[in-house]
Amino acid sequence: MRFCRVVHRAVPNVLLRSPISALAITNAAALLVASPDGHAQTALCGVIPAGQYTSGYFCQPATGVASSLSTTANTSFSTTAGHVLRATGVGANATLSVTGTAISTSPPSALNGIYTQITNPGGTAPASDARIVIDGGVNSVTAAGAALDAVAIANATAGSSSVVVTQGTTLTIDNRVLGNEHDGIDINASGGGNAQVTHSGTGNIAVAGGNGVWIKATGSGNALAEVGNGVTFVVDNTDTSSQGNHAGVHTRSVNGSSQINNAARVQAIGRNAFGLFAETTSGDVTIQNSGSLTTNGVNGFGIRGVSPGGSVTIVNSGNIDTSGGGGHGIYVTNGTTGNGAVSIDNRGAISVGTTADDTGSRAIYVLSQGTGEVSVTGNGDILVRGSPTAGRGYGIIVSAGSGHTSVNYGGSIEAHGNGAGGIRIDAATAGNVDITYTGARIETFNSNANGIYATTGAVDGTVTIRSQGTIITHSDAGGGDGTGTGSFGIQGLSQGADVVIQNTGPLIDVNGRGAAILGSNAYLGGQGFGDVFVTSTGTLRARGDRQQGIRTTTGTGGQYIVNEGPIQTSGASDAQGIWANSSGGGTVSVSNSGAISTVGTGSSGIDAQTTTGSVSVNNAGAISAGWGTSAGIQVSGAAQSVANAGSIEALSDVAIRGDASAAGTRLSVENSGQITGLVTATGATTTLNNTGTWVLRNYADTTGGGLRDTWRVATNDFGAGAGNAIVNNGVLSLAAQPASGVTTFDATGAYLPLGQQVNMPAAGGPVQGQLLGVSSFTNSGIVDVSGGGNSVAGNVLVISGARTAGTYGGGQYISNGGRLMLNSVLNEGGANSHSDMLVVDAASTGSGGATRIRVNNVGGDGALTTGNGIALVDILSTAPSASDSGAFTLDRRVVAGPYEYRLFRGAEDGSGTNVWYLRSDREPDPAPLYRPEIAAYLANQRLAGQMFVHSLHDRLGEPQYVNEQGFNMTRTDDEASDKPKSGWLRMVGRWERSQSANGLFNVRTNAFLLHGGLEFADWSMLSETDRIHVGGMLSYGTANSNATAQGNPAHAQGKVEGWSLGAYATWYQNDEHKLGAYVDTWAQIGWFNNRVDGDTLDAARYHAGGVAVSGEAGYAIPLRDDWVVEPQAQIIYIDYHENDFTEPNGTRVGGANSSGLVTRLGIRTHRTWVRDDGRRFQPYFTFNWWRTTTDSSVSFNSLPLGTMYPRDRFEAKLGINALLGKRWTGWANVSGSWGQQDYRQLAVRGGVKYTW
Repeated sequence: MRFCRVVHRAVPNVLLRSPISALAITNAAALLVASPDGHAQTALCGVIPAGQYTSGYFCQPATGVASSLSTTANTSFSTTAGHVLRATGVGANATLSVTGTAISTSPPSALNGIYTQITNPGGTAPASDARIVIDGGVNSVTAAGAALDAVAIANATAGSSSVVVTQGTTLTIDNRVLGNEHDGIDINASGGGNAQVTHSGTGNIAVAGGNGVWIKATGSGNALAEVGNGVTFVVDNTDTSSQGNHAGVHTRSVNGSSQINNAARVQAIGRNAFGLFAETTSGDVTIQNSGSLTTNGVNGFGIRGVSPGGSVTIVNSGNIDTSGGGGHGIYVTNGTTGNGAVSIDNRGAISVGTTADDTGSRAIYVLSQGTGEVSVTGNGDILVRGSPTAGRGYGIIVSAGSGHTSVNYGGSIEAHGNGAGGIRIDAATAGNVDITYTGARIETFNSNANGIYATTGAVDGTVTIRSQGTIITHSDAGGGDGTGTGSFGIQGLSQGADVVIQNTGPLIDVNGRGAAILGSNAYLGGQGFGDVFVTSTGTLRARGDRQQGIRTTTGTGGQYIVNEGPIQTSGASDAQGIWANSSGGGTVSVSNSGAISTVGTGSSGIDAQTTTGSVSVNNAGAISAGWGTSAGIQVSGAAQSVANAGSIEALSDVAIRGDASAAGTRLSVENSGQITGLVTATGATTTLNNTGTWVLRNYADTTGGGLRDTWRVATNDFGAGAGNAIVNNGVLSLAAQPASGVTTFDATGAYLPLGQQVNMPAAGGPVQGQLLGVSSFTNSGIVDVSGGGNSVAGNVLVISGARTAGTYGGGQYISNGGRLMLNSVLNEGGANSHSDMLVVDAASTGSGGATRIRVNNVGGDGALTTGNGIALVDILSTAPSASDSGAFTLDRRVVAGPYEYRLFRGAEDGSGTNVWYLRSDREPDPAPLYRPEIAAYLANQRLAGQMFVHSLHDRLGEPQYVNEQGFNMTRTDDEASDKPKSGWLRMVGRWERSQSANGLFNVRTNAFLLHGGLEFADWSMLSETDRIHVGGMLSYGTANSNATAQGNPAHAQGKVEGWSLGAYATWYQNDEHKLGAYVDTWAQIGWFNNRVDGDTLDAARYHAGGVAVSGEAGYAIPLRDDWVVEPQAQIIYIDYHENDFTEPNGTRVGGANSSGLVTRLGIRTHRTWVRDDGRRFQPYFTFNWWRTTTDSSVSFNSLPLGTMYPRDRFEAKLGINALLGKRWTGWANVSGSWGQQDYRQLAVRGGVKYTW
């Protein structure tokens, strides 16, 4: 090794201290010379030996000769002037290779650290390539003072320029020299060739006032930067002397492409400091980033792409965070004349802006003014920070030209700041706009903050928005619900063409003056000739004044709204659930199946308006609208239709309001759901077909407090349209007043039929409904005037063609089957008539027959009516033919207490056929018309009380036959006698009839009894021959009666089913002829299930019980020819009781307890024939006189009625007893009974006994 000292006299003496091997200088001359830049350097081409150097090296061969310079590992340079390493080709290629080299520069006049240069010697220079390769080892460039770029290429020819940092190589650059622009890696391809930086190694690149990588290609040259994930850029742009646009990676071309593929981390500090920046004049821009990008200065963009004449494509999967004012995450612009497309695909998280940002930062911002298409896709989450008082920060904003613009995004977006938005597209001229949001959530804060916003300025540009996520806007700025302005969840606007909005997200919640969804093609004065389509399935919540759930506007175009989700608005005024308005006569169609709730004044559930067009509203949801001028559904147009299969109500109690005053217009209402409140119209011909439920009510909130407070007459004015008609196939019901809550009661406009004050509406009392302007009312369903079956009578329903209740209006009530439900006090009527009433102009009968009136008794005990009775229907026309005599009939019988009421047309004397009355008298005599159930109750009382009454011989036949059955009947002192036992069973069938003592009731009965028991015989009780029988018995009986009442075509059926348990004892004297005296006693307790069924009335069921005790005595006296006569006497005490109860019709039934005596005097004669085989037959005849003194009345509403059966009745009985065998005996008889009151009875009895 040796040192060389070479001095060039043209420059000051410089000491070169470097070991130089002989091999290293065989192809190069190492001379300390003045380089072309005027600084002293060592001229060397080839390999620079490892070592430490204090001056730079350059290689600049002759013109046309390629230049090559390289370093080896463990080499370092520390210089103060000029370029450290420079390879210059004059019209030829230049290559500089660096391995394991450390470079540092310091003032006063240092230039580039590693520099490759190709110059043009003049004329047409060949395309020469400039190349820097940093390959292997740890390399660094540290610049200070007046240095320029750390690594740089300048190529004046059309050849390519490239910087390559190979994989596994570390390159650290620290070029934070203040002043003019200083870059980390810089390529200036000024001759039109391609320029490329490929950094696959690792290391940090820190610059101040410059770019980490800066590539410039002119002409048609392309600029490409590829940086791996092992690199970190720090760009410090805080020096005020150099605050131009600088970036971690910056590429620029003119006509060629400008492309960045970055995986590095970039930290940009200060104003105009970007993460990545690719620009071109007319070429295409492509940026792919997977690295983390951070900026903190004003206008510090994460990714910036500019191509005034070409396309821009950005694919980002890295995280971007900008925290300076106006610092956009991804910012793209292209020119006004080109047709280049813009495509952005973001998969990374983007956070932009600051709370003090008054400029407005955008996460993705596209400014495209040409004709190319714009497409934004991705699923990265977005956060926009902004000032609550200024700025317009957006998650995604596209300002488009005339090309098709689309956003299809799936990430969550949160945007803060005044005017902040989630996604916004403004298409200034032609072109269609398409937004699809599939992310989980868009949430914006502060006033004028929209979730999704799209506009097009061209008359033929369409807008399509599809959203699947939650959208929440907070435009209150902390002031509470409804205090902000300009807040929309989804807003789609065009100047004439179609607008399509589809929301399938779970929730849109907006606050401020706006709408959850707004679709309009009349934007900025547009004609609105296209159609607007809105479909929503999620919950829509709007909290501010003049803020709707869905709002649409068109000119002549149609509006088609389909809502399937809940809509809630809470604004104090003009906050409709759905508001659709066509200013030019377009078709408006609204289909709703969601629950709509509004609370403010002027806040209808659905408000659909057009001028000369048609409006149709189909509702299958639950609509609850606001107070004041609100309506559940409000429509206007030349042709209006409302079809309801859901429910409609409003705090104003205006359910449906039609507004069509022009001649020839029509309003059609089809209700298969429930309408609660008023239905009104103006001048249209109105038809209402009700197959559901319509509850007439006018119970409104008049203060806006959210609670109903004022009750008024429920006036439904159908207007002056000719031919207004209502067809009722469902339920039309007057609503009753609530138990509490009515603070103001207003009876203004009420009509009093027949002047009856009991029909005046009053707080806690009657109510009134009016259907006015109705030419025809066809009832095939139910008209319920009773208030839903409450206990108040006096309600009135007026149906008239007039506009004032009580005035004859030429209308027609058409009975076509159906029912009319009325509450009435069933009393004497006349001056005390008190009932709900139907008032109509005239009445006729259709093919379905009469209207069936069902009367519900609400307090009347029943009475014989006076005067004309109880008024039910008032016909306003005085013409005798105004009411069809068959227009009304009773749906079921009307009863109260013991009285039956019937329906009559006209007065008692046959006059005044314009009123229908209930009367309880019998024609022609004014006698009471009673119910047949009276007789059924009396029959049940009698049949239950005496069901188990019987005599000794009815029970046992001939008891003496026990002596002939072979038993030992003697008793000795030392021998117990036999004690025969027997079991017996008998059956009885009875048929009877009777008439009440006053001749008003008739009853026919058939009864059946099954009676059985066990007995024991004990002999010689008082003598050797007498004996006593004791036993127990069970019974089951049933009786059915059919009852009628005079003058009443109805029937009633009574039924008794009873069970009893009892015991008996019989003593027989048994003289030597088996004759003599007997005494029989028995006692029973019974239980009964009773029932009364009246024609068309609900069954009355009740229970009863009773006890009966009997004593009977007789004496058998022999006559000639073996005949025996036996006088008998019997006395029975009966105590029958049943609890008072109330029938389903309200009649109180009581006083039916019955106790007293039943006595019998009878005589029996018989003779016994004995056959050769020992069998005995004993025919007999009995005659009885029965007298009953038990109570025999029942009270109906405290009015007792009775005497259904005669006191005395007579019975003739013919029967036979038989000894059938050693153990068996039997008996049978048939009897007939008669008495006063046309009493008749036929009974058949039979029984058997087995003895052992």
